[in-house]
Amino acid sequence: MTIAGVLAWSWIAAGPIDVVRDCAAKASPAVSGIKDLGTACPQLENALQSLGFAPILYDGWQGSLNRDALRDLAGLAEEYDGAKPGVSPDLATLPGILRALAQERTTSPKSWWDVLKAWLAQHTDVLNWLDHWLERIGESTALFHAISYSLVALVLIAAAAVVVNEMRAGGAARWHGRRRKSPVHASGAAAVFADAAGLEPGAPAERLTELLRALVRRLMQSGRLETERSLTHRELVTHSAFDDESQRAVFAAVAGTAESILYGPQGAAPERLNTVLDEGGALLTQLADPSSAH
Repeated sequence: MTIAGVLAWSWIAAGPIDVVRDCAAKASPAVSGIKDLGTACPQLENALQSLGFAPILYDGWQGSLNRDALRDLAGLAEEYDGAKPGVSPDLATLPGILRALAQERTTSPKSWWDVLKAWLAQHTDVLNWLDHWLERIGESTALFHAISYSLVALVLIAAAAVVVNEMRAGGAARWHGRRRKSPVHASGAAAVFADAAGLEPGAPAERLTELLRALVRRLMQSGRLETERSLTHRELVTHSAFDDESQRAVFAAVAGTAESILYGPQGAAPERLNTVLDEGGALLTQLADPSSAH
C-alpha cells in the first residue's frame, strides 16, 4: 500500500510536460509507437491528451512516435506554457496603429530623379543599343568624321542663316528710315511749284516742307549746293549760292519758316506762310531756268 501510494502521488505530482520529458529521456532510440513507449511510460498517453497534442497532430502519429518526437513536443509545450501577460493590450490604440500602417503603405510622390531612374531601368535595352551604336561609331573613323563634319556644317549653316536674317532686317530698317526721312521726289520743278502754290490749301505746312526739299534738290542739280547731308536749315542758306541776295533772302525765309514749324512751339501765321510759299515758288521757277545754273 505504501509503495502504491507513493507511485500514485508521484504521477499526480508530475505535470504532463514532465512526463513527456522524462519519457523522452529514458526511452530507447529503437522504440517507436505510443504502445511500445507506454510500456516504459504508462502516463504518456494521458499526458499528451492533457497537453492537447492529440487533436492537432497528423494522422498515424501514434505509430511513428519516438523519443526525438517526444523531446520536440516537450519543448513546444514549454514554449507555449509561459506566463500569460497580466494586462491585456489597449484596444483604443488600435485605430492609430492601423492609420500609421496605412500611411506606410501609401505610395509617396516620386521626385523627377526617381522617375528618371525608373525610366532608365525600364529602357535599359535602348541604352544598351545606344551604347553599342556609339562604340561602333568610335571604331569606324570614317563614320565618326562624317558625323562630326555634318554637325559642324549644320552649325555653320545655322549661323549664316542668322547673320543673313539680321542683315536683311537691318537693311530693311535702314531703307525704311531713309524712305521716311528722304524728300518726296517731284516730277519736276513746275509740279512742285504748282503744289506749293495752293493745290492743297488744307496742308500749307506740308507744302512748305515739299517746297524746301524741291529748292534744295534744285540747288544741288544746278551746282549751287554741294551737299545737303548733316546741314541744318541755317547752314543750307549759308552754303548755297544764289544770283543775288534777294534770292538768298527768299530761301532763308522758306528755310526759317520750315524750321520754326518743325522745332518751334507754334507754327507760322497763315498769312506769313502763304507769302513765303508764293515767294518760294517764284524762286523755284527762277532756279529751274537753265541759264541760271552755275
